[in-house]
Amino acid sequence: MKLENQNIFIYLFVCLIFSCSEVTEPENVPPDQEEGPSISSTRIYVALSGDDSRSKTEANNPLTPWKTIQKAVDNISAGDTLFIAGGTYHEKVAVTGTASGTAAKPTLIRNMPGQTVILDGKNEGNQWESLFKITSAEHIEVRGLKAKNGFWYGFSADETNNIKFDSLFTDNTRASGIYARVTSFIEITNNNIRRACQAQERDAQGNGTQECITVGRTDNFKISHNEIWDVPLTGEGGEGIDAKGGCFDGEISHNYVHDIERVGIYLDAGSHEEYNIRVFSNRVINCGGGLSVAGELGGHIRDIYLYNNILVNNTRSGVLFQNIMNGRFSNIYIVNNTLFNNGQVGFAGDIANFSQNELNTNLQIVNNVFYNKTDNYRFSIFHNIAAPHVIHNNLYFDFKPGWAGGVNNFSQANLTASDIQADPLFTNIGSKDYTLKADSPAIGKGVPMKLPDGTLLFNTDYNGKTRGESAWDLGAFEH
Repeated sequence: MKLENQNIFIYLFVCLIFSCSEVTEPENVPPDQEEGPSISSTRIYVALSGDDSRSKTEANNPLTPWKTIQKAVDNISAGDTLFIAGGTYHEKVAVTGTASGTAAKPTLIRNMPGQTVILDGKNEGNQWESLFKITSAEHIEVRGLKAKNGFWYGFSADETNNIKFDSLFTDNTRASGIYARVTSFIEITNNNIRRACQAQERDAQGNGTQECITVGRTDNFKISHNEIWDVPLTGEGGEGIDAKGGCFDGEISHNYVHDIERVGIYLDAGSHEEYNIRVFSNRVINCGGGLSVAGELGGHIRDIYLYNNILVNNTRSGVLFQNIMNGRFSNIYIVNNTLFNNGQVGFAGDIANFSQNELNTNLQIVNNVFYNKTDNYRFSIFHNIAAPHVIHNNLYFDFKPGWAGGVNNFSQANLTASDIQADPLFTNIGSKDYTLKADSPAIGKGVPMKLPDGTLLFNTDYNGKTRGESAWDLGAFEH
């Protein structure tokens, strides 16, 4: 019998023993593969019908699994693969350095293919606890698990490196669905985060509930292809994605953030320096705000690239520079974004910069499409400090000045010959298709965006289509 046929036979037999079932939650999980570079030859099995008194050798057999996940993670070795059978596990899992893999042999912890594994915290525990926590470990991948009713976090990584959280689902956590702190080289991809940050109060030290996906003091991170949604509460915390406290060398891309009360994507240096973060090809829809940058404790945030994003129906500003503790902004690029009907509540609009820090430098707003027909639309662009802004090659429909009578008002007089005031002619607003029709005035009216050293900032659109060599289309989509 061929090896693949043996694997199929074993899997079907295991399903009979462990009662395999179809996945019923929208877990955003890609097709499972029995074989692959992430699955080692040493496999360990856990099932609710198992027995923790068994030896590791016995647990290598799917017919004689261990009972608890904690027993397994305490005994796995570098490069092992842990398969967890479907069911609801009422345990809080702590993974430490003993489970570390290597670059050549990462450790994989995952669901049994086709089965739903739930960690249910029953809303019990203490602040800062996680249903699944990795501490002081490296080269570990966690895939295909669900955490719900966590008293604080769903999944977390603390002082780790080379960690992957992939195809996870969290629901009803009091704080972040996924949280990483002091971590290097982490990938948070293909996850579904629902109803995070349900605790609304601050503690005695002023700590809130964090954000739906949080990375703090973290470098070389990738947060991509996640869905974050359904956070209607209005208390402390609750932003969709936050990279904060001095993060650097990161990417936030292809995420779908929608229907949350607070800002969709937030970059906050805190009291530190935060830099070299690319935020691109995200959809932020029906949130309290679209994208926001800050130095909330007086920090310096620099070399931030916000491009090819779609920001739709966010009740406050589409893009916001926070003026909290007078943080400093340098080299912030807002390029080729499509903004549609943002700024519906209060003094809000498409892009707002309330900073009064005179050390701000090189704030660029180029090649964007601003479409707004809401009754409360207050401005297209507002800024307190005029000098560092470079604003050109944008399309406005309709244009509104920043502040009638304001000293640094961005008004009609500030528009250049490269700016357009016209309907961008989106393909189909009713179906939320913000691509451009063939006769759109936005086609070919943008400039290739280059950094000070002459290199292109990027050369593709929202969908990865290559942009032109000499003229780009405005907004997130190249026709």
